[in-house]
Amino acid sequence: MSTMTKTGEHLLYLMACALQGVSAREEVLADADLKQLLIMARKHSVASMVCMALEKTAIFANADEATKKQWIDAKNKAIRKNMLLDAERKTILHELETQGIWYMPLKGSILKDWYPKPGMREMADNDILFDPSGREQVREIFQNRGYKTVSFRKGNHDVYEKAPIYNFEMHVSLFHGTYKELTEQYKNVKERLLPVDGTAYQFAFTPEDFYVFVLAHAHKHYSHSGTGVRTLADIYVMDRHLGGIMDRDEVEQKLTQLGIAEYEQHSRVLAEKLFSAVRPLAETELTEDEKEMLLYYCDATTYGTVGNSVNNRLHELQEDSEDITRWTKLKYCCVRLFPGREFCKYAYPFVYKHPWTMPFFWVWRIVDKGITHRRKVKQELKALKAVSKR
Repeated sequence: MSTMTKTGEHLLYLMACALQGVSAREEVLADADLKQLLIMARKHSVASMVCMALEKTAIFANADEATKKQWIDAKNKAIRKNMLLDAERKTILHELETQGIWYMPLKGSILKDWYPKPGMREMADNDILFDPSGREQVREIFQNRGYKTVSFRKGNHDVYEKAPIYNFEMHVSLFHGTYKELTEQYKNVKERLLPVDGTAYQFAFTPEDFYVFVLAHAHKHYSHSGTGVRTLADIYVMDRHLGGIMDRDEVEQKLTQLGIAEYEQHSRVLAEKLFSAVRPLAETELTEDEKEMLLYYCDATTYGTVGNSVNNRLHELQEDSEDITRWTKLKYCCVRLFPGREFCKYAYPFVYKHPWTMPFFWVWRIVDKGITHRRKVKQELKALKAVSKR
């Protein structure tokens, strides 16, 4: 685990300034490296948020024009992308209404509107849950709008993309079989949804279910390959927006059922300490566990790291706190090279239905990954070699 860098401290401080709408203290940013700060902000998908606080400071005003332009471009790009995704999502949802397919927008498309300013919460794609029986109709909707089908019937969601920035993940379920407890808990989620006024086929979570689902999704990433500090901002914003209207006892019960109550509590308290009062990290009282958790968030970036994924999986296989053994690493390699039938259930349904094809699937997968994902394979092997302790 690394130590918190000055750039990381500046990032968190400016995020707090943006969320609270207050001006940054110039002395806190006196030694800020704006170029490194931008690199880190982009990795965590918070460049727009940070820019909204940074552009009001003297250090930004005195920066070279090229650096300032990069920051402003990052902010404007995020705002423009959110606007384009909003407009396109509205069109897609209208199509779903017209064809009588029930649907529910998920996660960021809802969360972003709870942030203080438009474009503050950056978006990568649109996630929408919809009626699985309309899967073919939905693909036709996207194809008629010029989208490329990136993935279809290979998991719990289909992926559609169109240049320059449009990306939709259309979910037929919220989790898939790899996450058995979550899959079971959300198997019949439609029964718990509420109809949305003014629509015939749109549904929404209750405040409690929305909060718990976002935390469950965050924990899935956190416990696998990690997730960045934008997740902490999301938790803070959600708690501010929903805290006064949701039933906390019901939320606690649901979190406990999913086994993530401790994760939610620690992340929520950490987010509150970081963002509710605008002060440098050095002036924020964090416990040793909170410091360790924050470092994990900061190291992960938005979508996690290969190193975190390998490390977490190895400790799942070993099931104790001792140093990782060679035997555990060998088990890891066997699992990765020769995944079982259950692994194929959603991603490779033909192989799942015809177990006799497994040996051929293993050979194909090793060759395919070695060619098309060569760089990631090298990263995974490097991480495997480096892992020793949690």
